[in-house]
Amino acid sequence: MSRALLNLALLLGPAALMAQKPDSLLERIRRCPLPAELREEAARSFESRDYAHVEDVLGRRVALADTPANAAELQALAGAVEFVHGKMDLAELAFRHSDSLAPLGDPDRFTWAMALVNLGDAKAGRAQLTRLSAAHPDRPLYIYWLARIDYDQRLYAEAVAKLKRVITLDPASARAYDNLGLALDMLNQPEDARAAFLKAVDSNRKLAAPSAWPPHDLGALLLRLQQLKDAETALRESLRYDPRFTMAHYHLGRTLEAEGRDIEAIDEYRAATSHDPVVVEALYSLGLLCRRQGRGAEAEAAFAEYRRRKAQ
Repeated sequence: MSRALLNLALLLGPAALMAQKPDSLLERIRRCPLPAELREEAARSFESRDYAHVEDVLGRRVALADTPANAAELQALAGAVEFVHGKMDLAELAFRHSDSLAPLGDPDRFTWAMALVNLGDAKAGRAQLTRLSAAHPDRPLYIYWLARIDYDQRLYAEAVAKLKRVITLDPASARAYDNLGLALDMLNQPEDARAAFLKAVDSNRKLAAPSAWPPHDLGALLLRLQQLKDAETALRESLRYDPRFTMAHYHLGRTLEAEGRDIEAIDEYRAATSHDPVVVEALYSLGLLCRRQGRGAEAEAAFAEYRRRKAQ
């Protein structure tokens, strides 16, 4: 799965991909068709993040549900909890079973689509999102995720068209502008991509919790265009939002190296390799730079670690 889909699961966590928030999910547990004592037991476990126990309580009661509608609700609720727990395969099974008993509500269908995307089944995820979008053609969330799947499948022109529609419906969407920039860049339209990234960065700054991705993506493009000072500024903004963001450290290292600031570049490459156990690009760049500086032992150590992680 490409950056376009995978980074959300890694950086935001499963709960951030749901249409329903944890608080509303807790209230749903408290209203679900279980005996009162089991509802409270499940709610307490959910609040303490003992998701396995919530799943156990719900799973044991599905077969005892008095109506198909109640069985469907317990299955859908179990799917939502499994999703928050990160068990995408079990979430997908629970949602599918629930949908066979009674049609899923929109929030559960969206979460089912996100589970399918996380499992790498873009075709099935697209089918559920298309169904939602057909029922709600002006809902930007569904169009946005269809565009993300387009991007992942290298349908860049289709992604651009959908993202422009999202921006028409939600002009302040930083993530729509950011992904528009990515798609335009893949279509070899760097100036249009730069304009989209600049709008993404501006909108992102206005958020209560800005994402590190928009300024990173702008900085990476500017680095490639050799606009080094502006690239450095954007990448440092990204790191203000997330000081442990591996790719921002890596691209800042490349920017500083291009500016002839080798010692600072080495520090950034080291920061990148320390924050991510699977990063390889920064190790290779670190080895090359240390070798160029005559720091043979450090270069060989970096290359050895690069080979080790590459093999993994």
